Amino acid sequence: MARLKKALDGRDAHILTLRIFVGILAIALIYSILGWKEAPERIKIDIPPDLRSGSTRGINERHPFNVYAFGYYIWQQMNNWPVDGKDDYKQQIERLSCYITPRFKGELERDYEQRRLDHELTRTRALQEMPDRPYTPKRVYTESKDSWVAFYDVNVKETFRSEIVKDIFVRYPIRLVRWDVDPECNLWGLALDGFYKKPRRLEGAIVENDDVQNTNTTSPELGE
Repeated sequence: MARLKKALDGRDAHILTLRIFVGILAIALIYSILGWKEAPERIKIDIPPDLRSGSTRGINERHPFNVYAFGYYIWQQMNNWPVDGKDDYKQQIERLSCYITPRFKGELERDYEQRRLDHELTRTRALQEMPDRPYTPKRVYTESKDSWVAFYDVNVKETFRSEIVKDIFVRYPIRLVRWDVDPECNLWGLALDGFYKKPRRLEGAIVENDDVQNTNTTSPELGE
């Protein structure tokens, strides 16, 4: 009898141990499910353009190249008037409103009205980066972890009835900010926030590009 009782007690102790272990696993499973449920559905990771030397990127850390590329793409679209600026410019402001801050949108709307009054919209317009002025690290000044200033040297060309009425080089210093307002509308999480300084007309000289390349990247005077 003693041996049978000892065997039964051992069995009961083993069953109790298994029940405790199962309970611990159940609690761990519940915590895991809750953790996955609260995890973000999307994360942003910027990949630098050159990975030959490797790279370590943090979540939501923005690489200057991607900031520069985003700003250039949006600004180029804003200046794309394929038919007539009177309609195209206004449509672009509305179409790209998710990628510009309300403050900058107001500035562009005022610019539109002034151009309309000055009869500067009855034309087509195109903007493209100068071939010898591509991205370099010195073309993006980091204000903070949430704001940057990018400097674009571009060619602006306007035509009226197939005749070129403007063909100039301009440097646009554009401020960009983190803008995680509506991911459904703006997956980039960035927006144009206006001009850091007044855009400056260029003559296309090599020395102007050299001035940009040789300026200290920690100084906002890069855009002058």
